[in-house]
Formats: sequence, C-alpha cells, structure tokens
Amino acid sequence: MLGMYDVIVVGAGPTGSYAALRLAQLGYQVIVLEQKEEPGENICCTGIVSAECLDTFNLNAAIFREVKSARFFAPCGQFIRFARENFQACIIDTASLNRVLIKRARSYSADCLFSARVLCVSPETDHISATADYRGEQRIITARIVVLACGLECQLPEELGLGRITNFAIGAQAEVNTNINEVEVYLDQNLFPGFFGWLVPTSGSSGLAGLITPKSPALYLGNFLHHLQAQGKIDTTEVDRKFGKIPLGTLPRTYGDQLVVVGDAAGQVKPTTGGGIYLGLLCTDMAVKCLDRAFSMNDFSPARLSLYDKQWRARLGRELQMGYRVRRFYHKLTNQRIDHLFKVAQGGGIAELIAEWPGFSFDWHGALVSEVGKHLAIAAALRPLKGLLKNSNY
Repeated sequence: MLGMYDVIVVGAGPTGSYAALRLAQLGYQVIVLEQKEEPGENICCTGIVSAECLDTFNLNAAIFREVKSARFFAPCGQFIRFARENFQACIIDTASLNRVLIKRARSYSADCLFSARVLCVSPETDHISATADYRGEQRIITARIVVLACGLECQLPEELGLGRITNFAIGAQAEVNTNINEVEVYLDQNLFPGFFGWLVPTSGSSGLAGLITPKSPALYLGNFLHHLQAQGKIDTTEVDRKFGKIPLGTLPRTYGDQLVVVGDAAGQVKPTTGGGIYLGLLCTDMAVKCLDRAFSMNDFSPARLSLYDKQWRARLGRELQMGYRVRRFYHKLTNQRIDHLFKVAQGGGIAELIAEWPGFSFDWHGALVSEVGKHLAIAAALRPLKGLLKNSNY
C-alpha cells in the first residue's frame, strides 16, 4: 500500500466502490480513500433500486423486500394505489451494498484506506497525487488517474476548476417502527414544500420515514414524524435522524487533467426522486470504459477524458431535463391544485395506465411523465398543465 497506483478512487459509497471493483477486475492497481471509519457508515439513503439495476450491475446486496405497489397520498388524505403484476424494485440494505462492493474490490487486490480524508488533489506532469489526512497523519498517494466519487459536499471538484453544483436539496430520514406493508409517498406543500415525503417498510416492523426539503430538514422531518404518529403509522418520534445533500443539477464539467467525477458529486441523480444509485453506477461504467481506453493509449489528458463527459450527458441529458421540468412544475402547485389533480387521476384511469403500460420503467421517468401528462390533459382538458411542462426550464 501507498506505492504508485494506477487509480485513486476518492469515496467508498456505491459509485466509488463500484468504480474500484470494475477497475481492479480489469487488472489495474487501485486504492480507495474514504473519510469514514468503515464502509456503510452513516448513510442517508432509502435504498429503493430497480430489479434491472440489481441484475445489470450484479449487486449482491441484502434485499429487505420486493416492491410491486405504492400508495401516493394527496394533501387531503386521499390516495391512489399504483401496482404492477411483477415486482419492479427492491428495498435493499444500502450499508450492506457498500460493504459487499468494497469486499469484492478487495478480492481483486484493491487497497482501501478508511479514516482518510482527502485534503487536495494535485495533477503533475506524469502523475496525479492525493494528500490525505489519515488519523492525524498526512499521507501522499500517487497514481495515473483519480476518480472523484466523494459526494455533493466534497469541495474537490470546485478546487480543481470543474465548477460546483449550486442547486441542491436536503434529504432527511429516520429509521422507525411501522405497521405498513407497502411503500407510501406523501405530497403536501406544507409538510414538504416543493418535494415529497415517504414511509418505506424494510424488514420486520422496521421502516424508513424521510423527505426532501430545500431548507430546515430537522424541522420538516420532525413535523412529518409527528404527522405519521398521529395517524398511528409509527409508534414514536424519538428516533435517530440522518441528513444529506441531494444535487438538483449537474457539475459543469466532470473531467479534468488525469481525473473524472462520478455519482452525486457529478449530479448524476434522478431529479424526480433524488435517487442516485442507478444513474451513478451507469455513469461509473461509462467512466471505467473511458479510463480503460485512456490507459491503453497512455493518454490521460482532458481531451481524452472529455469523451466520458460527452457520453454520459448524451445518455442522460433528455431524462434529466424532463425531471427538472417536472420538479419545477410541481414546485408551483398549491395543495388545492394537487388535490384536484388526484381527483382527475382517479377518474382518468391513471393507476390502470401505469399497471398496464408496457413502456413502464422504474429507472427512466421521462416517458412515463409524458404519458401520464397526456392522459391527465385529456381527462380534464388541462392545457395549462401541458403548457407549463413544455415551457418550464431549469
């Protein structure tokens, strides 16, 4: 450990651990630097991923339960239940996912250094170095390439001249005891201004209650927990609470001299749900293929690595833009308007549409949003709805 590496990965979340695994499988010497003391520590993530995601990336995470249905609640308390015949997603133990990925990376000889906070990254003529504070001692590690998978709160991309993500929200979540048996999503501009809340069963009587908010996450989470307790869905509000930033935009540039950025740090997150596992892994795969090519050509210049940036934006660009438009549209709705849309959806057969639509995808929301928007417009002649979605820009 601490010799010259091929790749330094900063961050041991799902994208960083997966990047280390894939690169180690290809035979590269990899080291992961993570500021937490152990993998899977202090995670604020609900862990709902599609069956396709699990299969595509061979994720051997512990699965709490499969998801075939969900109930969406309007501010007035009415709900619509959406269900599919076959399960579309799984609720996984995200802490175990991180541990499994790191263990697999290590099985391919990747080194991992925990309690190592990266202070700076410095590109040089023929290598790149990372200076890390490892339990009070500074260590310098060198490599040919750095992969930044360090999350949204990391300042390294901005310090390296890649810009920063200025638009973000905050996720807040707590583990609770609950008596529900399917996913519940809550829409209410008073409880979650501009966003939504959720109650998700995990294993046994355990579950996760959380929300996304632009500000005051502790206050809004407390209010939501009291709301759930008043309904008899959780037994207490005295629970540990976790918080984390969620990007609502992308990093201006996700490549530089001898480095690339993946995952939340790059803004590779679904704007509609805040979920980042699938898109992060998808883009990490693109980054790994680009880096493998760069090694074969011995070319780690920005021009070579820019191909990764172009590829992932071409793949996700349209989906992300639709998600930002939906987010902006929803932000403008009042609770009265949301209640009205629920009534229209109930009378317009939206639940049946989703249950039977062959193009349904848990991971790709753009086509679903367009289809639902068309049916809502037909059902209630909601021209303002279509116009707002079409003309909104983020």
